[in-house]
Amino acid sequence: MIENTVMLLIIVPLLFSLLFVALPKSLYKYLAWAFFIIGVVLSVSLVLGGTGVVSVEEPNFAMFENIVLVLEVVVILFILAISAKYKNWPTLGLGIISAALFAYTYANVPGAESASFNIDQLSQLMILIVNIVGTAIILFATGYMDQYEEHRHLNRQRIFYFTMSFFLAAMNGLVMSDTLGWLYLFWELTTLCSFVLISYNMDEEGINNGFRALALNLVGGVAMSVGIILLATKYDISSLTGIATYAGTDAVALAALALPVALLCIGGFAKSAQMPFHSWLLGAMVAPTPVSALLHSSTMVNAGVFLIVKLVPAFANTSLGTAIAVYGSFTFVICSALALSQRNAKRVLAYSTIANLGLIIASAGIGTPLAVAASMMLILFHAISKGLLFLCTGEIEHTIGSRDIEDMSGLINKAPLLTSIAALGMVSMLLPPFGVLLTKWVSMEAASNNPVVIVFLVLGSALTTVYYSKWLGTILSSSMDKNAVPHKKLETYFPLSVLGLSIIGTSIFIFSIYDYFIKPQVAILLGNAPNVTGQAGQFASEVGAFTYAAIFAVLALAILIYLATKNMFTPRMSSYYMCGENNLERDRLMFRNGLCSYEKSSVSNIYLQNIFGESKLTTLGYAISIILIVIALAGGVGL
Repeated sequence: MIENTVMLLIIVPLLFSLLFVALPKSLYKYLAWAFFIIGVVLSVSLVLGGTGVVSVEEPNFAMFENIVLVLEVVVILFILAISAKYKNWPTLGLGIISAALFAYTYANVPGAESASFNIDQLSQLMILIVNIVGTAIILFATGYMDQYEEHRHLNRQRIFYFTMSFFLAAMNGLVMSDTLGWLYLFWELTTLCSFVLISYNMDEEGINNGFRALALNLVGGVAMSVGIILLATKYDISSLTGIATYAGTDAVALAALALPVALLCIGGFAKSAQMPFHSWLLGAMVAPTPVSALLHSSTMVNAGVFLIVKLVPAFANTSLGTAIAVYGSFTFVICSALALSQRNAKRVLAYSTIANLGLIIASAGIGTPLAVAASMMLILFHAISKGLLFLCTGEIEHTIGSRDIEDMSGLINKAPLLTSIAALGMVSMLLPPFGVLLTKWVSMEAASNNPVVIVFLVLGSALTTVYYSKWLGTILSSSMDKNAVPHKKLETYFPLSVLGLSIIGTSIFIFSIYDYFIKPQVAILLGNAPNVTGQAGQFASEVGAFTYAAIFAVLALAILIYLATKNMFTPRMSSYYMCGENNLERDRLMFRNGLCSYEKSSVSNIYLQNIFGESKLTTLGYAISIILIVIALAGGVGL
């Protein structure tokens, strides 16, 4: 049963990718609905089928291994060809290095006799994210892409849906693979898919950002490839479980793996867009909103943190783990600060994604059972909330014609349903009883023994609260302007509703999710799992307890007060007065200031560009993150 499901999770998305190419655009909505339903059924079937190892042995292994080799050659040739076509020499150079490493591996690394897919609880959790959130995003795209392409005079939806579906197939293979060689192939396939999707518009901006994503992920791929070669040639390790087994032998073996494991982690840092690799994810904003949602929630960036969590047995409670924890927490705080200075909604979400992935990496680096549990729970809750927020932002842009947060003022009056769903997504990142805040609290508890990490986590969490609260207040504010064009399509609002209900459902059943998925996986990785309970409105762990029921009650009371009083007050319009002489003849917003010159008044949130702007913090972030990576490569010496 489990063997068939594993194969179908790779084959079915590939089949749908071909159907999107072969069938006319008029059938895309039906294909997307079918893909969503089948994706949900297959992912749930894998969970119900239980855990286990699916081995691929002779005579089938030789055939699959040849397919893997052919695909690796195709990937390299594609990178070389596309880089030469657009004369992108840095990417061409990285492609040549990748080709050289592939040739060296083929010539010097002993061939394997079998391969395996390891279906553990983390793989099951990732499969649910990829196939429920991912297919919901594709369904949303069928109600989004027609207007998007009409506005930009494009006709490339066949390529779009083919690549999106192929992306899900590659991600399914990646999160189930235990054999490092096969995992690396799926890893590079996701890199190629991201290049095609980010450069979708085929304009100069799109192509440049696509190559940035390709180049930075190739840097991570090269590091990962070198790590795999070292593991194979020096320690005869060819799988993720092999790394964990070898690291658990003794302290000497654990120390010996520090360098190759650090190289694999660098591959994860690049894939998860951590500093200094983060610019590729910011550049991905030029792509259509469904692409951004897919990259930020269910596919690309989650691959990186998935790998790092899998490698926890090889660096837990070591100097390398400490370096990873400091690195992740630094990315969390500095990208949270950068998000605070942005008014472009997609850019806020991009920095928020990078920051929260840094939090996941920091939790994994801490390496205690409680911290590792928090990292896996954050992967789930963040994926759902961020997928919802990106899709809402795309629909808001279609509704009001802007993604500027200041233009979203009074959105609750213009598109009440859309605003309510978006508000749910934002609240889920901030408040209990939603899972993101509870898992952040667990991470901070687990980091209490490392003062550097705990300070970074507290500051990052505070900044996160500020920028989401600022945005939330803007869309819920009153406005006399109701100029908007809502598009209430089933293909748009059904995926939004699914993700919104998923936020509520996973938060309600957080402890069941912990017991079924998280606790057994932590026990596999570290040998024991933390005791986490949630009775009588109190979230309790081995470190301490957090009473979230009181905050939930206050939140519910606030909603009730709003509903009871929203019709009691009539909005009134008053003239602006800016401590000067108003000039109503020229413009109602014009006034003459104390220097007798005319200015136009404006009302907006404070973005603190002079303190947290990209020009102030990006260079600093590059420098410190590179230093931390060098320290990690040295095995965490000095921390």
